[in-house]
Amino acid sequence: MKILQVTAVDFTVKKFLLPLVDELNKDNYEVHIACNINDIGRELSNKGYELKHIPFSRNLNVVSHMISLIKMIVLIRKEKYDIVHSHTPVASFIARMAAKITNVPLNVYTAHGFYFHENMKPPVYKIAYSLEKIWGKYFTDYLFFQSKEDYELAVRNGFNMPERLIHINNGVSGKRFNPEDYNKELLRENLNLTGKKVILFVGRLVEEKGIKELLKAFDILSSRHNNIELLLVGGGVTGDRDGLSPLDLMGKMPETTRKSIHLLGLRDDIPELIAASDIFTLPSYREGLPRSIIEAMAMGKPIVATDIRGCREEVFDEVNGLLCKPRDAESLVNSLETLLLDELMTKKFGIQSRRIFLEEFEEQKVLDRQMKIFNEFRKNYFYIQYN
Repeated sequence: MKILQVTAVDFTVKKFLLPLVDELNKDNYEVHIACNINDIGRELSNKGYELKHIPFSRNLNVVSHMISLIKMIVLIRKEKYDIVHSHTPVASFIARMAAKITNVPLNVYTAHGFYFHENMKPPVYKIAYSLEKIWGKYFTDYLFFQSKEDYELAVRNGFNMPERLIHINNGVSGKRFNPEDYNKELLRENLNLTGKKVILFVGRLVEEKGIKELLKAFDILSSRHNNIELLLVGGGVTGDRDGLSPLDLMGKMPETTRKSIHLLGLRDDIPELIAASDIFTLPSYREGLPRSIIEAMAMGKPIVATDIRGCREEVFDEVNGLLCKPRDAESLVNSLETLLLDELMTKKFGIQSRRIFLEEFEEQKVLDRQMKIFNEFRKNYFYIQYN
């Protein structure tokens, strides 16, 4: 059986989709991936993954979207896919429409986080909500949800038949992200962080991730504590609409503060960096169900995150971390400082993070929920074909 995984950019493939692609390949599905191919895509192609270039645009250029739609239709008709499984908002709108037009037998969408959210202006929320509902009802056979809040909203508001709405959760490998496999002190020594308290952020360096508030908060904390360091891990992705330069934001900070901020860029050694840190933070304005927090939980770290959808499904206030207000640097300062000053609390929250991860966010459980749907479809499809 032939399945096409669709997402906007190749970065998403590498960061989020490969475990599912590998699981499908292992179970004898022929898997192709459609995305905007750049360096990462070429790297994946060289490793044997079957990638198809579709020039998805992440802006509101209607002409670009029409070109992507036509190319998707041509690709689907040529390859005759049995399943189209799409991810990310713009790419999924185009892919689901193309799958509907070409009568693909199974049309699936994973909502990694609905674009609309509680902090949007009402008119924008209404437009985004309406589009998601229309596409969910008329252009999708199954909707998978990472966020339980998204799932419950979709069930409550009839985005599709209840049995076609599946909460799959999100997860990472507990084998790769296992704190027992890493020597924290040795890693800190290699990073010149010995004797420091380390705050870690992992994510895209864009405004909606709360980078402005994080840098402002760290500037305040640095004026009170002389032994703290901030690691910023991540970069931009092609098509980001709210990208920013941390260096520009750091320009007016004291030199001692700037020297305590480390811009590490895109990295493949995330478990090691988490192991070397003391506190993980993600002060986003909007999230689906952030994998970066799950990675930090798997590594047994306390979390400081904003009280928004997704984050509050992973971080339970005063259990495995602290929740602060979005877009509020002072609230972020208070939460981070509470953990910086209380080692017992930090240790307790870290233990709870690992426990919650093992119960809720182990990757194989997430893969099994998706494979169940695909395997049931394959079984029924072949039964109908040959009887």
